[in-house]
Amino acid sequence: MPSKSKAKGNSWELEVAKFLTETYGSTFLRVPSSGAFVGGKNTHRKSSLDAGQLASKKGDIHPPQEWTHFNLECKSYADFPFHQLWYADVKILDSWIAQQKDVEDEGDLNLILIKISRKGQWVVFPQNLGFVADRSLQYKGWMFVEWDQFWLVEQNRELVKRYSQESVALTI
Repeated sequence: MPSKSKAKGNSWELEVAKFLTETYGSTFLRVPSSGAFVGGKNTHRKSSLDAGQLASKKGDIHPPQEWTHFNLECKSYADFPFHQLWYADVKILDSWIAQQKDVEDEGDLNLILIKISRKGQWVVFPQNLGFVADRSLQYKGWMFVEWDQFWLVEQNRELVKRYSQESVALTI
């Protein structure tokens, strides 16, 4: 039986997969064991997997087959040090960004979807990709945007799809 925190994370991943499936009309699935299979100390495994195997093990959500450049992490936590975003390093956010970098391939769209208990949901992504938001916070080259500010904008939804199907490096 998983710990409470693991169950909470699994629940958020399932919620995100359902949201993306409904948003894009294609099937998104939670990756069993999430990105740990090729992340962190397991990055060496990437060299022995074919493209299909790698796509099914990278990040927390397995996208449709044509989304070859999609790299997504889901984080669900009880608290987050929002106040530190303005004046200090946010170690937990730094670790999430590093986790993305561990599994990314050149041209990947990296997204971190965050849910903080009783506070809300956010989308974190590299800046300068053309995403639109009325309000955002820049942190070390990444943008921190409230969930609805991001997903209710058609341009953002279209760019997520485009960047996930084509190399981001070729489009920016």
